[in-house]
Parts: sequence; C-alpha cells; structure tokens
Amino acid sequence: MKPHPELPAGEKTSFPPARTALRDLYRTVRHLPSTDPYAPARLARIADQAEYFLQAWPLQEWPAALHSSQALPARQVLLAWVSTAKREIRQLGVTPTVTWTYTSWHRVSTLLLAALVHFA
Repeated sequence: MKPHPELPAGEKTSFPPARTALRDLYRTVRHLPSTDPYAPARLARIADQAEYFLQAWPLQEWPAALHSSQALPARQVLLAWVSTAKREIRQLGVTPTVTWTYTSWHRVSTLLLAALVHFA
C-alpha cells in the first residue's frame, strides 16, 4: 500500500481513474429515486460497473485510507457487498414488468452505497 504524502499548498491530488469512477457511481446511486421506473436496471448496471472498477484497481496500489481519519475496508469486503447487491438484484429481477417495493430498492441501494461511500 502506497503512502500518500502531503502535497504542497495549491497542488491538486491525482487519483486513479477507478477512484473517480467509483465516486461517480456513488453519486448516481445516492441521487437515484426509488420511483424511477428504470431504477432496478440502473442499480444492476451500477453494481456491474462497481465490481469492474473494484477489480480493476491494482492490488499493490490499494490505499489503506482515502480520507485521513477513515480506514478503507479491504477490496474483498467491498466486492462482497457488491456481490450481495447483485445477487439481490438477480432475485428481484429488472424486467420492465417487475416493480420493486421500496424496501427492496432501499436494501439494494444501501448495499451499493456502503461499498461506494469510501470513494465519495
């Protein structure tokens, strides 16, 4: 795990593209309303993308923390949460004829948010 040294004043931090993509996925899930008719399909796509970006992040570059006071869970933990969300999505279905209850939407979106919040 690479340490992240303090940057001189005025210099921007450069993050790996995977972190930026995961942050954007977090923001998308966070603002996705449960009433959106495409919410199930969008959550399925976000879960696929989150899994891809978490796996694409080089293991030797996985940071111990992204924020000074918050430790980053192991990649396998985050992948397990995403995997659980994907399993729930498959069980619930994403076809246009399927309507999720608020409880189902909340459970899946919360799993994805938990896996992605560290990159926000």
